[in-house]
Amino acid sequence: MSGIDLVAYQDEITAHIASAFPNYEIIEDEVFDDESIARLQSKTKPFIVLRWSGLTRNVSNASMAGVRYDEYISDFDIIATAPTPKIARRLLNYFMDALIGHTLSNGYQLTPTIGQSIFPLTENNSSPKLYLGVGTLEFRFSASDPTSYITP
Repeated sequence: MSGIDLVAYQDEITAHIASAFPNYEIIEDEVFDDESIARLQSKTKPFIVLRWSGLTRNVSNASMAGVRYDEYISDFDIIATAPTPKIARRLLNYFMDALIGHTLSNGYQLTPTIGQSIFPLTENNSSPKLYLGVGTLEFRFSASDPTSYITP
């Protein structure tokens, strides 16, 4: 990997989650709008959504050599989607417990941030169809070769 390749780390994390939890459907970047909520039912099998964030410069580990030598941070949300709040909470805790401290190929570990929350997923102010358990994990990374770029 050359340059600052955030997508490579995201792909690595996705592959790890998919292999560690083969019994759960893993969906990336799902947006729950009115149409997608209408397709879901309260008997939907629990599943996980991964929602990725961009990169942020870690100012506490800035380099004197220049911004491309700095350390960067990114994070992602794990959204446990389930028919009851208790199942959503347990599923989220199950995933968070297994992923906290997982070491990436660059040596950095997944670290929890912000906290966890449970939200009802409703359609047109009706009773909840599903519940979302949301937790956030962050990871740090640096360019393996700060003088190279991933795009020409």
